Amino acid sequence: MVAIADTSNPQNQNRRDYSSFPLAGPGSSSGGGGRREEEGEEESRGRRGVGNNILAGFNTRTLAQSLDVELETARRLQQNQHSRFFARVERGRRLSLPAPRSRSRSPYAGRQRQWGREDSAENGVEELVCPMRVKHNADNPEDADVYVRDGGRMNIVNRYKLPALKYLGLGAERVILRPRASFVPSWRMNAHAIMYVTRGEGRIEVVGDEGRSVFDGRVKEGQFIVIPQFYAVVKQAGEDGLEYITFTTSDNSYRSTLAGRQSVLKAMPEEVLRAAYRIDQNEARQVMRNREHDTLILPPSSSSLSGSGRYNQDQQQNVTSLLVQVA
Repeated sequence: MVAIADTSNPQNQNRRDYSSFPLAGPGSSSGGGGRREEEGEEESRGRRGVGNNILAGFNTRTLAQSLDVELETARRLQQNQHSRFFARVERGRRLSLPAPRSRSRSPYAGRQRQWGREDSAENGVEELVCPMRVKHNADNPEDADVYVRDGGRMNIVNRYKLPALKYLGLGAERVILRPRASFVPSWRMNAHAIMYVTRGEGRIEVVGDEGRSVFDGRVKEGQFIVIPQFYAVVKQAGEDGLEYITFTTSDNSYRSTLAGRQSVLKAMPEEVLRAAYRIDQNEARQVMRNREHDTLILPPSSSSLSGSGRYNQDQQQNVTSLLVQVA
Protein backbone atom coordinates (compact mmCIF):
# COMPACT_ATOMS: atom_id res chain seq x y z
CA MET A 1 0.00 0.00 0.00
CA VAL A 2 1.29 3.45 -0.93
CA ALA A 3 -0.13 6.66 0.59
CA ILE A 4 0.65 10.28 -0.22
CA ALA A 5 0.03 13.19 2.17
CA ASP A 6 -0.01 16.77 0.88
CA THR A 7 1.09 18.97 3.78
CA SER A 8 0.99 22.06 1.53
CA ASN A 9 -2.78 21.69 1.08
CA PRO A 10 -4.41 25.07 1.80
CA GLN A 11 -6.75 23.38 4.30
CA ASN A 12 -3.72 22.51 6.45
CA GLN A 13 -3.20 25.39 8.88
CA ASN A 14 -0.82 23.45 11.10
CA ARG A 15 2.88 22.75 10.77
CA ARG A 16 4.14 21.63 7.37
CA ASP A 17 5.84 18.46 8.57
CA TYR A 18 3.73 15.31 8.35
CA SER A 19 1.87 14.23 11.50
CA SER A 20 -0.38 11.21 11.92
CA PHE A 21 -3.78 11.29 13.60
CA PRO A 22 -4.38 7.81 15.08
CA LEU A 23 -7.83 6.84 16.33
CA ALA A 24 -6.52 3.48 17.57
CA GLY A 25 -3.22 2.08 18.75
CA PRO A 26 -1.48 1.68 22.11
CA GLY A 27 -2.12 4.16 24.88
CA SER A 28 0.61 6.03 26.69
CA SER A 29 3.22 4.14 28.66
CA SER A 30 2.48 6.26 31.71
CA GLY A 31 -1.06 5.02 32.00
CA GLY A 32 -3.02 7.06 29.49
CA GLY A 33 -6.38 8.51 30.35
CA GLY A 34 -7.69 5.45 32.14
CA ARG A 35 -6.22 6.06 35.55
CA ARG A 36 -7.80 9.38 36.40
CA GLU A 37 -11.32 8.31 37.27
CA GLU A 38 -11.92 9.60 40.78
CA GLU A 39 -13.54 12.98 41.33
CA GLY A 40 -10.49 14.44 43.03
CA GLU A 41 -8.18 13.29 40.28
CA GLU A 42 -10.33 14.83 37.58
CA GLU A 43 -9.31 18.32 38.64
CA SER A 44 -5.57 17.70 38.46
CA ARG A 45 -3.54 19.50 35.80
CA GLY A 46 -0.91 16.83 35.28
CA ARG A 47 -0.05 15.82 31.73
CA ARG A 48 -0.33 12.30 30.51
CA GLY A 49 2.32 10.58 28.46
CA VAL A 50 2.31 10.52 24.70
CA GLY A 51 0.60 7.53 23.12
CA ASN A 52 -0.67 6.50 19.71
CA ASN A 53 -4.38 6.65 20.41
CA ILE A 54 -6.33 9.91 20.40
CA LEU A 55 -8.94 8.34 22.71
CA ALA A 56 -6.29 7.62 25.35
CA GLY A 57 -5.91 11.34 26.00
CA PHE A 58 -9.44 11.72 27.38
CA ASN A 59 -10.51 10.93 30.90
CA THR A 60 -12.03 7.42 30.90
CA ARG A 61 -15.21 8.52 32.63
CA THR A 62 -15.69 11.40 30.20
CA LEU A 63 -15.22 9.06 27.25
CA ALA A 64 -17.71 6.56 28.68
CA GLN A 65 -20.33 9.29 29.14
CA SER A 66 -19.79 10.69 25.65
CA LEU A 67 -20.17 7.27 23.99
CA ASP A 68 -22.79 6.04 26.51
CA VAL A 69 -20.86 2.83 27.18
CA GLU A 70 -19.52 1.01 30.23
CA LEU A 71 -16.34 2.23 31.88
CA GLU A 72 -14.63 -1.05 31.03
CA THR A 73 -15.48 -0.62 27.35
CA ALA A 74 -14.01 2.87 27.43
CA ARG A 75 -10.82 1.50 29.03
CA ARG A 76 -10.50 -1.10 26.28
CA LEU A 77 -10.86 1.60 23.63
CA GLN A 78 -7.99 3.48 25.28
CA GLN A 79 -5.60 0.73 26.31
CA ASN A 80 -6.41 -2.54 24.56
CA GLN A 81 -4.16 -2.22 21.49
CA HIS A 82 -0.54 -3.30 21.13
CA SER A 83 0.42 -2.52 17.54
CA ARG A 84 0.92 1.04 16.34
CA PHE A 85 -0.06 0.39 12.73
CA PHE A 86 -1.74 -3.01 12.33
CA ALA A 87 -4.78 -4.71 13.83
CA ARG A 88 -4.60 -8.47 14.25
CA VAL A 89 -7.72 -10.40 13.23
CA GLU A 90 -8.69 -13.38 15.37
CA ARG A 91 -7.76 -16.78 13.94
CA GLY A 92 -10.51 -18.18 11.79
CA ARG A 93 -12.22 -14.81 11.25
CA ARG A 94 -12.35 -12.76 8.05
CA LEU A 95 -13.11 -9.09 7.70
CA SER A 96 -16.34 -8.47 5.82
CA LEU A 97 -15.78 -5.05 4.32
CA PRO A 98 -18.33 -3.02 2.34
CA ALA A 99 -18.15 -3.47 -1.42
CA PRO A 100 -16.38 -0.62 -3.24
CA ARG A 101 -18.68 1.98 -4.73
CA SER A 102 -18.69 2.69 -8.43
CA ARG A 103 -17.84 6.34 -7.80
CA SER A 104 -16.75 8.14 -4.68
CA ARG A 105 -18.55 11.20 -3.50
CA SER A 106 -17.45 13.80 -1.01
CA PRO A 107 -19.82 14.27 1.96
CA TYR A 108 -19.75 17.97 1.13
CA ALA A 109 -20.49 17.51 -2.59
CA GLY A 110 -24.14 18.41 -2.20
CA ARG A 111 -23.32 21.55 -0.32
CA GLN A 112 -20.69 22.49 -2.88
CA ARG A 113 -23.17 22.07 -5.72
CA GLN A 114 -25.76 24.08 -3.84
CA TRP A 115 -23.56 26.99 -2.86
CA GLY A 116 -20.78 26.71 -5.43
CA ARG A 117 -17.08 26.21 -4.86
CA GLU A 118 -14.84 28.97 -3.58
CA ASP A 119 -13.39 29.58 -7.05
CA SER A 120 -16.69 29.46 -8.89
CA ALA A 121 -18.12 32.53 -10.58
CA GLU A 122 -20.45 34.69 -8.51
CA ASN A 123 -23.91 35.67 -9.69
CA GLY A 124 -23.16 39.40 -9.88
CA VAL A 125 -25.86 40.44 -7.40
CA GLU A 126 -23.93 38.84 -4.53
CA GLU A 127 -20.88 40.92 -5.40
CA LEU A 128 -22.93 44.11 -5.12
CA VAL A 129 -25.31 43.47 -2.25
CA CYS A 130 -23.75 40.92 0.13
CA PRO A 131 -20.57 42.87 1.02
CA MET A 132 -22.86 45.60 2.39
CA ARG A 133 -24.15 43.19 5.03
CA VAL A 134 -21.49 43.03 7.72
CA LYS A 135 -23.68 42.24 10.74
CA HIS A 136 -25.40 39.02 11.76
CA ASN A 137 -27.23 38.08 14.97
CA ALA A 138 -25.60 34.87 16.19
CA ASP A 139 -27.77 34.74 19.31
CA ASN A 140 -31.13 34.29 17.61
CA PRO A 141 -32.78 31.02 18.81
CA GLU A 142 -34.94 30.89 15.69
CA ASP A 143 -31.79 30.75 13.54
CA ALA A 144 -30.19 27.90 15.51
CA ASP A 145 -28.50 25.23 13.40
CA VAL A 146 -28.60 22.67 16.22
CA TYR A 147 -31.24 22.55 18.94
CA VAL A 148 -31.54 19.85 21.58
CA ARG A 149 -34.22 19.97 24.22
CA ASP A 150 -32.63 20.19 27.69
CA GLY A 151 -29.25 20.15 25.93
CA GLY A 152 -28.86 23.55 24.33
CA ARG A 153 -28.38 25.09 20.92
CA MET A 154 -25.71 26.19 18.46
CA ASN A 155 -25.78 29.00 15.93
CA ILE A 156 -23.20 28.78 13.12
CA VAL A 157 -22.05 31.89 11.28
CA ASN A 158 -20.14 31.07 8.08
CA ARG A 159 -19.77 32.36 4.53
CA TYR A 160 -23.26 31.12 3.64
CA LYS A 161 -24.99 33.20 6.30
CA LEU A 162 -22.62 36.16 6.08
CA PRO A 163 -20.89 36.09 2.67
CA ALA A 164 -18.51 38.89 3.67
CA LEU A 165 -16.67 36.34 5.84
CA LYS A 166 -15.24 34.61 2.77
CA TYR A 167 -13.04 37.64 2.17
CA LEU A 168 -11.72 37.40 5.74
CA GLY A 169 -11.45 33.62 6.02
CA LEU A 170 -13.18 33.67 9.41
CA GLY A 171 -16.24 32.10 11.01
CA ALA A 172 -17.98 31.86 14.37
CA GLU A 173 -20.21 29.60 16.46
CA ARG A 174 -22.45 30.62 19.32
CA VAL A 175 -23.15 27.73 21.71
CA ILE A 176 -25.42 27.60 24.76
CA LEU A 177 -25.21 24.42 26.85
CA ARG A 178 -27.81 23.76 29.51
CA PRO A 179 -26.65 22.70 33.00
CA ARG A 180 -24.63 19.42 32.85
CA ALA A 181 -25.07 19.11 29.08
CA SER A 182 -22.01 18.47 26.92
CA PHE A 183 -20.64 18.94 23.42
CA VAL A 184 -19.50 15.71 21.74
CA PRO A 185 -15.75 15.00 21.45
CA SER A 186 -14.69 16.42 18.10
CA TRP A 187 -11.92 18.10 16.15
CA ARG A 188 -11.80 20.63 13.33
CA MET A 189 -10.29 19.45 10.07
CA ASN A 190 -9.54 22.80 8.45
CA ALA A 191 -9.38 25.52 11.11
CA HIS A 192 -8.01 26.68 14.44
CA ALA A 193 -10.54 27.88 17.03
CA ILE A 194 -10.58 30.46 19.83
CA MET A 195 -13.27 29.78 22.41
CA TYR A 196 -14.44 32.61 24.70
CA VAL A 197 -16.77 31.90 27.65
CA THR A 198 -19.53 34.50 27.91
CA ARG A 199 -21.51 33.01 30.80
CA GLY A 200 -21.45 30.09 33.22
CA GLU A 201 -18.65 27.60 33.74
CA GLY A 202 -17.66 24.12 32.69
CA ARG A 203 -14.92 21.59 32.13
CA ILE A 204 -12.83 21.43 28.95
CA GLU A 205 -10.57 18.60 27.81
CA VAL A 206 -8.23 19.12 24.86
CA VAL A 207 -6.21 16.23 23.42
CA GLY A 208 -3.41 16.63 20.87
CA ASP A 209 -3.03 14.60 17.70
CA GLU A 210 -0.67 12.14 19.42
CA GLY A 211 -2.93 11.22 22.32
CA ARG A 212 -1.43 13.80 24.71
CA SER A 213 -3.73 15.68 27.07
CA VAL A 214 -2.76 19.33 26.63
CA PHE A 215 -5.52 20.83 28.80
CA ASP A 216 -7.95 19.42 31.34
CA GLY A 217 -9.57 21.97 33.59
CA ARG A 218 -12.47 24.26 34.30
CA VAL A 219 -13.20 27.52 32.53
CA LYS A 220 -15.53 30.34 33.52
CA GLU A 221 -16.94 33.59 32.23
CA GLY A 222 -14.31 35.90 30.78
CA GLN A 223 -11.76 33.19 29.99
CA PHE A 224 -10.75 31.93 26.56
CA ILE A 225 -8.89 28.92 25.23
CA VAL A 226 -7.17 28.29 21.89
CA ILE A 227 -7.86 24.93 20.20
CA PRO A 228 -5.51 24.16 17.27
CA GLN A 229 -6.56 22.32 14.14
CA PHE A 230 -6.83 18.53 14.60
CA TYR A 231 -6.88 18.82 18.41
CA ALA A 232 -9.84 16.91 19.85
CA VAL A 233 -11.93 18.66 22.49
CA VAL A 234 -14.90 17.83 24.70
CA LYS A 235 -16.90 20.45 26.62
CA GLN A 236 -19.07 19.78 29.66
CA ALA A 237 -21.30 22.43 31.22
CA GLY A 238 -21.40 22.93 34.96
CA GLU A 239 -24.39 23.31 37.24
CA ASP A 240 -25.10 26.82 35.92
CA GLY A 241 -24.70 25.95 32.26
CA LEU A 242 -22.02 27.07 29.82
CA GLU A 243 -22.31 29.72 27.11
CA TYR A 244 -19.49 30.60 24.74
CA ILE A 245 -18.62 31.83 21.30
CA THR A 246 -15.94 30.25 19.13
CA PHE A 247 -14.10 32.10 16.38
CA THR A 248 -12.60 29.92 13.64
CA THR A 249 -9.88 30.63 11.07
CA SER A 250 -12.06 29.38 8.21
CA ASP A 251 -15.23 30.80 6.71
CA ASN A 252 -16.65 27.25 6.48
CA SER A 253 -14.95 24.98 9.01
CA TYR A 254 -15.55 21.22 9.03
CA ARG A 255 -15.78 19.09 12.17
CA SER A 256 -15.34 15.36 12.76
CA THR A 257 -16.91 13.78 15.83
CA LEU A 258 -16.19 10.74 17.99
CA ALA A 259 -19.80 10.33 19.14
CA GLY A 260 -23.27 10.98 17.78
CA ARG A 261 -24.97 10.23 14.48
CA GLN A 262 -21.99 11.46 12.44
CA SER A 263 -19.29 9.76 14.51
CA VAL A 264 -16.27 8.42 12.64
CA LEU A 265 -16.49 5.32 14.86
CA LYS A 266 -20.08 4.73 13.78
CA ALA A 267 -19.01 4.94 10.12
CA MET A 268 -16.43 2.15 10.47
CA PRO A 269 -17.35 -1.46 9.58
CA GLU A 270 -18.09 -3.40 12.73
CA GLU A 271 -15.36 -5.97 12.02
CA VAL A 272 -12.76 -3.23 11.62
CA LEU A 273 -13.81 -1.64 14.89
CA ARG A 274 -13.56 -4.97 16.72
CA ALA A 275 -10.13 -5.75 15.30
CA ALA A 276 -8.70 -2.25 15.82
CA TYR A 277 -9.76 -1.97 19.47
CA ARG A 278 -9.85 -5.68 20.35
CA ILE A 279 -13.42 -5.54 21.65
CA ASP A 280 -16.24 -8.02 21.28
CA GLN A 281 -19.30 -7.72 19.07
CA ASN A 282 -21.57 -6.35 21.77
CA GLU A 283 -19.09 -3.65 22.76
CA ALA A 284 -18.54 -2.66 19.13
CA ARG A 285 -22.27 -2.28 18.55
CA GLN A 286 -22.62 -0.17 21.70
CA VAL A 287 -19.86 2.16 20.53
CA MET A 288 -21.50 2.48 17.11
CA ARG A 289 -25.18 2.67 18.08
CA ASN A 290 -25.65 3.99 21.62
CA ARG A 291 -25.39 7.61 20.43
CA GLU A 292 -26.58 7.20 16.85
CA HIS A 293 -29.64 9.41 17.45
CA ASP A 294 -27.75 12.22 19.18
CA THR A 295 -26.38 15.33 17.49
CA LEU A 296 -23.46 17.55 18.46
CA ILE A 297 -25.03 18.45 21.80
CA LEU A 298 -25.69 15.76 24.42
CA PRO A 299 -28.41 16.52 27.01
CA PRO A 300 -27.63 15.93 30.68
CA SER A 301 -28.26 12.47 32.03
CA SER A 302 -27.87 10.56 35.27
CA SER A 303 -24.66 9.13 33.81
CA SER A 304 -22.85 12.28 34.93
CA LEU A 305 -23.31 11.04 38.47
CA SER A 306 -22.78 7.33 37.98
CA GLY A 307 -20.09 7.46 35.26
CA SER A 308 -21.92 5.59 32.50
CA GLY A 309 -25.46 5.61 31.16
CA ARG A 310 -25.67 1.82 30.79
CA TYR A 311 -24.20 1.28 34.24
CA ASN A 312 -26.73 3.67 35.78
CA GLN A 313 -29.66 1.96 34.02
CA ASP A 314 -28.61 -1.38 35.50
CA GLN A 315 -28.34 0.27 38.91
CA GLN A 316 -31.84 1.69 38.62
CA GLN A 317 -33.23 -1.71 37.60
CA ASN A 318 -31.57 -3.34 40.62
CA VAL A 319 -32.97 -0.70 42.98
CA THR A 320 -36.46 -1.07 41.45
CA SER A 321 -36.31 -4.87 41.89
CA LEU A 322 -35.20 -4.41 45.50
CA LEU A 323 -38.10 -2.04 46.24
CA VAL A 324 -40.57 -4.51 44.72
CA GLN A 325 -39.18 -7.32 46.88
CA VAL A 326 -39.37 -5.16 50.01
CA ALA A 327 -42.97 -4.14 49.20
